[in-house]
Amino acid sequence: MNTPLVAKNLSHEQRDVSFQAAKQGLIEKIQNRGELPHASVQKQLELLEQLSAFDLGKFLIERGGLNGYWTHYIIAYPEKAQAYSLHPVEEFLLNSAPSCLATQHRFSLFKETIQKHLFEGCVLASVPSGLMAEFLDLDFSNMKTFSLHGIDLDEETLSQAKGYAEEKGLIGKCRFFHKDAWNLSISEEYDLIASNGLAIYEADDEKVVALYRQFYNALKSKGTLITSFLTPPPTSGKTTEWRMDKVNLQDALLQKIVFADILNTKWQVFRSEETVREQLQKAGFQKIEILYDEAHIFPTLIAEK
Repeated sequence: MNTPLVAKNLSHEQRDVSFQAAKQGLIEKIQNRGELPHASVQKQLELLEQLSAFDLGKFLIERGGLNGYWTHYIIAYPEKAQAYSLHPVEEFLLNSAPSCLATQHRFSLFKETIQKHLFEGCVLASVPSGLMAEFLDLDFSNMKTFSLHGIDLDEETLSQAKGYAEEKGLIGKCRFFHKDAWNLSISEEYDLIASNGLAIYEADDEKVVALYRQFYNALKSKGTLITSFLTPPPTSGKTTEWRMDKVNLQDALLQKIVFADILNTKWQVFRSEETVREQLQKAGFQKIEILYDEAHIFPTLIAEK
C-alpha cells in the first residue's frame, strides 16, 4: 500500500512498550507534573491504579485510544448492560462519563439515520468499519439486494467485524477491505458512507478536509455521508457548545481527570460546528444537516453529495 497522508492507526496504534511500561510512564508523568488545581497527585495515581483493574482501562492505558472492539463495548452497553460485570470506575465510564454517554447516543442516531436511507440495491461503506454495528444492527428484513462494505486499517478489527457479521447472519452481504481511509481511491461506488472515529483523532484540519474529499469522491451522485465530531468541552477561556444544563459537572470533571489529565487519550481533537461545516464544504459537500446528542457533545452530521 502506498503511504498516504495518514499511514498509521490514529486511534489505538500499538506503542513500543508493554502495559507495565505504559503504566509506569503515566505514573512518572503524574508525579513529575505535580498537583493540579482540580486533582491531587494522590487522586490521579489512585484512579490510574483503578483503571488497571479492568480490561477496558488496561487497553486505554496501553494504547491511549479505542479499537473497534472496545468502541463497540461502550456503544453496546445500553442494550447489553445486564451482560456486563463492572468495576466502579468502569461503571462510571459506561454510565456517567459525558463523552461516553454522548457516543452511545451518537451510535443510536447513526443507526436511526442509516435505517432511513436504506433502499433496494444500496451499497454502503463503513470507514473505519470497527465492528460495523451501525450497519449490522439494522433491520434488512424487507430487503433482498444490498451490499455492506467494511474498510479499516486494523486487520484485527476487520476479523472481529467478520465475526459480528456471521453472528448477525449477514456475512453473505458483506465485503471487507484492509485499507487506509486517506487513500481509498474509490470513485462513485457508494450510496452511503458512515464514518465515526477518524476526525476526532486528527488535529490537522487540512488532513480532515482531505479525508472528507476521499469520501466525497467515493460517493455516487446524491450519495450521503454520515459522520460525527466532538465539540469543545467547557475549559477555561474557551467557548463550549455543550448544553451545560444536560451535563453533570462532577462527572465532567472526573472524565477530564481520567481521559485528559491521566490518560491523555488520543481523541482530544475538538471542533466547532462552524469549522466542521467549512471542512465538509471545502471537500465538496453543500447540503449539510446536524443531529445533536442530548448534551451537544458528539453531534452527527449528514452531508449529501
